Amino acid sequence: MTPEANISALCHEFTNALTEVLAENAVGLARRGRIARVHAAVKRHPEYNEHALCVAVETAFMRWEALQNNAPPDTEISQAVTRRTAA
Repeated sequence: MTPEANISALCHEFTNALTEVLAENAVGLARRGRIARVHAAVKRHPEYNEHALCVAVETAFMRWEALQNNAPPDTEISQAVTRRTAA
């Protein structure tokens, strides 16, 4: 990310990174590193505001929820959701 990057582009990248981690239940450092790098870039941006970051997080969770609700029953995601709701 370049420091001159548009704040909305940075927030969009953050949303995508967070959605990916939520959807894949990623625990790897590479995926979490992506979120950390983008989060730091967003926070350092001169046009940063907390609202934009909150919207990005909310959007990621909405996408993740949509993925869970629309996943075919035989996929790994839907099986994980079934396990969590049954517990």
